[in-house]
Amino acid sequence: MKPGTKPTIRTVAALAGVSLTTVSYVLSGRTGGTTRISEPTREKVLTAVKELGYVPNQAARGMRRGRTDLVAVSVGNLEWPWDRGLADAAQRILPEFGFQPVVLLGVDAWRQFMLSGGADGVILGNLPESVERDETMLELARRGVPQVVVSELMRPLGFDVLAPLPEPGILAATEYLAHRHKRIGVLRRAEDSELRLTRPRYSYFVDGMEAAGRVADPSLVRITEHNKLKSYELALELLSLPDRPTALFCTDDMEALAALRAAHRLGISVPDELEILGTGNSTEGQECDPPLSTVGPAPIFDDVITMLLTRLNEGGAPVVGERRMSPWSLWHRGTTRG
Repeated sequence: MKPGTKPTIRTVAALAGVSLTTVSYVLSGRTGGTTRISEPTREKVLTAVKELGYVPNQAARGMRRGRTDLVAVSVGNLEWPWDRGLADAAQRILPEFGFQPVVLLGVDAWRQFMLSGGADGVILGNLPESVERDETMLELARRGVPQVVVSELMRPLGFDVLAPLPEPGILAATEYLAHRHKRIGVLRRAEDSELRLTRPRYSYFVDGMEAAGRVADPSLVRITEHNKLKSYELALELLSLPDRPTALFCTDDMEALAALRAAHRLGISVPDELEILGTGNSTEGQECDPPLSTVGPAPIFDDVITMLLTRLNEGGAPVVGERRMSPWSLWHRGTTRG
C-alpha cells in the first residue's frame, strides 16, 4: 500500500490472503451457517484489519443493504439532564445491537434528516408540548420508519408514544413540602400559555399548595427560562434573602442542581437547612452528591431505546403504534429529609 493512502477492503483481502467475499462476510459478522468461514481465516482477516487500521465504509454498506445502521435521537439541549440522559442511554445501548446513535439538537433538526433517509429510526424526546399531530411523523409512519416519541399529547398513529404523567408525583412533592415548610421557593421554567396544550408543571404545584390549605407565594417564585446559569443566579438570589426559603421546588432537575450548587456556595447545609426537590428523575441528579430528591418516572431511557429496537427488528412492517403511560412519583434521596 502506498504511503498516505487509505486501506480498502481489497488491501485487507490481499494481506490476509483471502477473497473479497470472505472479508465482507467476516466484517459483517456472517461467519457461521452456510458461509463456513473457519476461525483461523476469521482471525487472519481481523488481524489484517487491525494492522492496516481499516475502517469499513458503513454508509456504503448501508446503501447496499437499504439501511444506514443509524438511529437519530432528537433532543433540545444537552445541558438539560433529561436530554443528556436519553442521549447517554442511546450511546450505551444501541451499539450493542448494531446501531450507532446520531444526536440532533433543536426542535426541527430531525425533520429533513429523517425525510432524506438519514437514519433507520428516530427517537423524539423534545417535541413542543403544544404538538398533538405532526405531519413529518405521519409521513415517516407511511414509509414504515420506526419512531418513538415522548409526549403527553400525541396518540400513536403508526409510531409509539411514551406518555409522561407528572401530576401525581408533583402533588405528592408539594404535599410533602407544604406540611414541613412555611417558606417554599420555586425555580420554574417559563411557560408559553398561549401555545402550550399540556398543563405546566408549576400549575400542579399551585394545586398541591391549595390542597394543603396554602397559597404559593409569588415573591418566592423565579422564572429561569430553562437556562443553567440563570437558574444558578436566581437560586443565589432566593437563598440570599433575609428571610430565605427553607425549601425549594424546581420544575426541572437542571434548576434543582443549580440550586444545590448555590446552597453549597452560600454554606447552606442540604437537606438540614434547606430541602431541594427537582423534577425529571434524571441520571445526573441521581449521581450528584448528595443525590437529588426529585419527581419523575421510574428510569425509562432504557425502555425508550428498547421500544425503538423492537420496531427496528420488525423490519419496517406497518404498525398501529403503542401508547405507554409513565406515571411520575416522588423520589426521596439526599436533598430531602423524607
